[in-house]
Amino acid sequence: MIEIELKFELKNKINPNLKPDFIKEVEDVYYDTKDYKLLRNGNFLRIRNAKQLDFKLSANDLTHLYCNETNYQLNDSNAEDISRVLNSIGVDVDLKRVEDLFSNLEVLAPIKKKRTSYNLEENVVMVIDEVEDLGTFLEIEYDLDAEKIDDASYYENMLVEILKKHSLYDESMRKVHIGYVELYLKKHNMEAYKLGLYQE
Repeated sequence: MIEIELKFELKNKINPNLKPDFIKEVEDVYYDTKDYKLLRNGNFLRIRNAKQLDFKLSANDLTHLYCNETNYQLNDSNAEDISRVLNSIGVDVDLKRVEDLFSNLEVLAPIKKKRTSYNLEENVVMVIDEVEDLGTFLEIEYDLDAEKIDDASYYENMLVEILKKHSLYDESMRKVHIGYVELYLKKHNMEAYKLGLYQE
């Protein structure tokens, strides 16, 4: 699955005329090797709410508009699959238990946010994230059941038009070309930020 995502920093508060699907606290802890092998290649591994492991893997898209995403529950039955994904992106591990993962990796960035989510259209979700220490952001996401896409700008324009259709877009919104990890590193670990594939 390819996840296409646009992010905007919000200067003004948005009050969607929609009922949210959920409002919840989210804690994402991102991990990497000591030498930032994942960050350097545009790959990310996160643990969400201590329950789910997500890989957001580079799809050779330097715009940082889309990635390949896979998810696993944090249990030992998935250790072999998690090892296989890590090996495919250059991290040599052979996990017998999921907890062994944490002896091979270090915390890269802790991201805490209050997330309000809305379904705008089929396969199109908008979230408003109040991110601790970073600010408030709007993300609009489109999940595409595909291995690759040929024209990322088509989907970018499509998502902006959907926001406009729902009166959720204005000129004060600053498009952000990097993720929360990079925003966090830019503020707290500039040395690591400069090593990353994605920068503003």
